[in-house]
Amino acid sequence: MKNINIIGNYSDHNGNLVFAPKNLHNVTVNFVGGNNKLIIADTSKIRNLNFDFPSHNAVIIIGENGNLSGQIRAGYCCNINIGDNVTCTNKIYITSAEKTKIVVGDDCMFATGNQIRSDDAHAIYDVNTGDRVNKSKDIIIGEHVWFAFNSVVLSGSQIGEGSVIGFASVVKGKYPNNCVIVGTPARTTKKDIAWERQNIMLTEPWIRTHASQIKAQKRYWNKTIKNKPIYVGQGVFHNIYKLSPIRDSIDEKKCHHHVELYNIFLKNNKLYLTGIAAIIGIPCPDYTPCIKNFLLFSKENSYYQKQLAKFSDSNISRKLFNGDYISYDKAGMFTFKNEGLLIDDIPDGIYKLGVKSTFNELEYYSDLKIENLKESVYQDSEIILKLYCVKHSIYFEKVSKKLK
Repeated sequence: MKNINIIGNYSDHNGNLVFAPKNLHNVTVNFVGGNNKLIIADTSKIRNLNFDFPSHNAVIIIGENGNLSGQIRAGYCCNINIGDNVTCTNKIYITSAEKTKIVVGDDCMFATGNQIRSDDAHAIYDVNTGDRVNKSKDIIIGEHVWFAFNSVVLSGSQIGEGSVIGFASVVKGKYPNNCVIVGTPARTTKKDIAWERQNIMLTEPWIRTHASQIKAQKRYWNKTIKNKPIYVGQGVFHNIYKLSPIRDSIDEKKCHHHVELYNIFLKNNKLYLTGIAAIIGIPCPDYTPCIKNFLLFSKENSYYQKQLAKFSDSNISRKLFNGDYISYDKAGMFTFKNEGLLIDDIPDGIYKLGVKSTFNELEYYSDLKIENLKESVYQDSEIILKLYCVKHSIYFEKVSKKLK
């Protein structure tokens, strides 16, 4: 798929989602796979930035007041979480693959040409054992870390908050808070340091010799502590909350399946229906791409399914959701373009009809029921199709005529 300019929210038929403000400048996204999610905070100032999703089930989140450019790439089942107030001078490159995560804490400052890589792009193997020797690994960066020009962070690295990464350094390993990290490979050269964001060429005082000359951010002035847990900042945690509506971390006990059938009938060799199919209790910001509905043809221990389309109706929203769960329901179900379902590929037999609704890994099933249904029959030279009701449940029957 070609790059898509981001000018607000977006979704596609592969389950890819974008939640973003409308005023971004030259920000694009490329979706190749499905079920990927990009969330950009409303106050973000990102520009000239490309997001790339080459596979499936990846998530990228950009926090408040971010000012970034370059490229961010999330591979299969990866998660990139960038906190609040993260900036760069010019283009940076962030990439993850193979189910890894990258966390960049609040108030981190990148220069130009920086890279953060949880993967090496290509696999390396031991020729004697066949074992992989460069497995992709998570990267965790604490809040308020300064990355100087062309510095690189490689897989498995952990950097404590308040630290400084020196010019063209290659970081791979675990480093404490409030220290200077330089070299290739990088090592800790000074501890118990603090740095400030003001550019010494652009702000007074023009010559600085002591911290008493500036208004220091005391929260970042800490002594280096060995093995101190990394603190990434509140913005990163808020990002996780932003993601929660479209994750599967919901209370299943509070959810229930709601199915109503308005009408169902056969016309020629197609089946038509309209109604409601909804999972009540999912706090989804946009019901459309998250929920999928299927018409089930159940027979003994097997079933066949046909995906249904969705439509929105404000009356459904008021009736089912009261504005508490979703802002745009799409809880109405019908056949795509109202053109009916082709059922030629359903094997002969008698099937009980139902509806399956899915949300990520969750699945809900309900039988299709209706008070009164006039039997509907279609036949031609090859098949006989019947649709009828038994004790409010709906059955479909298909019989292929034997050719003489």
